[in-house]
Amino acid sequence: MLLTLPSIGDRVNYIAAEIYTVNHLSFIKKGNMLPESALRRSADSVVNYIQKSVILAGAERKEEVLELFDQMHQFFPHWVIMTCPIMHPDICYVSKNATHIFGYNIEQMLLNCKAEYYSSLVNEDDRADLHDCYAQIHELLESIPPNEHQVYRTLLHYRFKKANGEFMYLHDERATLTLRGGENLYYGLNRDLTEEKPFTGVKLEIFRHDQVIKKIKEYKPASFRNSLSKREMELVTLIKQGFSGKEIAGQLNISHNTVRNIKSKMFEKYRVSNTIELLNVAG
Repeated sequence: MLLTLPSIGDRVNYIAAEIYTVNHLSFIKKGNMLPESALRRSADSVVNYIQKSVILAGAERKEEVLELFDQMHQFFPHWVIMTCPIMHPDICYVSKNATHIFGYNIEQMLLNCKAEYYSSLVNEDDRADLHDCYAQIHELLESIPPNEHQVYRTLLHYRFKKANGEFMYLHDERATLTLRGGENLYYGLNRDLTEEKPFTGVKLEIFRHDQVIKKIKEYKPASFRNSLSKREMELVTLIKQGFSGKEIAGQLNISHNTVRNIKSKMFEKYRVSNTIELLNVAG
């Protein structure tokens, strides 16, 4: 064993405990709904902890970092840490708390640790848009030197199937570690946001971390693919104002059936299943 937690030293434990305490108290103060800023700080804390731990440990190989990862879920129980199955098809790591978050047996996840397997668990309505987002990430990584990959982080929002068949709103954040030997390790941070914020459609966010972390791009495939027609805009505006279907029909001088048909087509167009999701995506 080249690396065990004691060899990292008490400083690493102190960093993790301090970060966990700050995040936990912030979450309690805000209640069950986690604000976007608090979620961003929480994700930053995990990435910063990983980077500091690797530096303190002097890790030179991926195997050493994976041993480090194995200690982290106890400090960050809401975050599942995984190696990227796309960038590292030959390496498979999933943190032990994945069973609690996703519901799948950890051995099952390790046995099926391939990009194709995880893609099959993505909500069918989200797959095409997620594919578009992956293309954006690939374009980003191709445009910058590998030694600068660690400066960038990407965040994907989509729906992922749990073992019980229900879909969670998944925060899937990708980051890069450059090891002392110059090799890159690509990993992901996953969190279930179902109870913390409403799902508003597949989305990609790209961040660059220099002195501070800054969002440099946001890509929402649905908004690029579909713009509202004049009639759809009128309908969405009236829905937001609280009008019922019959009232909207009267306002627009169309039949109630026409209102229902327009809404049904918009559900299909934006890949949503109810009015609330429609307003989140198109409103």
